[in-house]
Amino acid sequence: MNPRIVIFNDTHGWHSEQLTTALGRLGIEAVLTDLADCRIDLDSATGLFIPGFDGELPAAAIVRGIAPGFLEQITLRMDVLHTLAELGVPVLNPATAIEHTVDKARTSLRLHLAGLNTPRTWACENTDMAEAIVESELTAGHQLVMKPLFGCQGKGVVLIENLQQFRQQVPVGEAFYLQLYIAPENPGAWQDWRLLVIDGEVCSAMSRRSSHWITNFAQGGSCFATPVSDDMRHLAIAATEAVNADYAGVDLIRGPDGQFTVLEVNSVPAWKGLYHATGADIAGSLAKAIKQRIRTALSTHAV
Repeated sequence: MNPRIVIFNDTHGWHSEQLTTALGRLGIEAVLTDLADCRIDLDSATGLFIPGFDGELPAAAIVRGIAPGFLEQITLRMDVLHTLAELGVPVLNPATAIEHTVDKARTSLRLHLAGLNTPRTWACENTDMAEAIVESELTAGHQLVMKPLFGCQGKGVVLIENLQQFRQQVPVGEAFYLQLYIAPENPGAWQDWRLLVIDGEVCSAMSRRSSHWITNFAQGGSCFATPVSDDMRHLAIAATEAVNADYAGVDLIRGPDGQFTVLEVNSVPAWKGLYHATGADIAGSLAKAIKQRIRTALSTHAV
């Protein structure tokens, strides 16, 4: 009997289709569901109910998306992922990695404590404190980037060039997340790099270029296949390890000093832009990683 795994996402589409096809080629059946449709149920021997599994556990799980929600809702969804791992089900990525990356301040802390090059960052919920930081950095001739603590695809990101501009911003959730703005290596030519790391190896990479300082594909940036230097590779792999992720999309930028800096680490990365830019079979690589984890779990249980 073929193993059955679960793909968690709140909106299944192109990525789930890619994964389902790739897994099918390896003899693995994928069941598509949403973490919001799962429940804690102590009438079940596992304590969990996952749609499509009738009280049984999946052979593995991959998280492709988690819908926004209240703290209580997100906590319950993380409870499901934590419990699956505790029951010996391989989860790609595990709840710990998602917790380390869904919150940008937590990611910055993990990168900093791992000794990796990442922008100077401040996060607080006190308006006067945030304004003092902004004023000090502007006075020193620096610009800052203000981002939502939770967010993706460049949405809600603002470049702070003067104090009045900062005062006009309404922080999402009353939380300020501020980063030093890293100017491009070549003035007016904005570019960064997205490297996809799976199991300690860079499996695909692209450069994103734009006439605007926000280069995200979703914000109109253009994507191109790119070579990967040793510095880029080592930094991306180390950043993925720093957040305890099995796979991640790591965003790098190169400043005027020519040094690479980790901007963000995404533990639920999309790869459509990477696929179109490089043609890499990313879904196939993820499917192989899942198959290997199923084999390892089965051999462990057999001992």
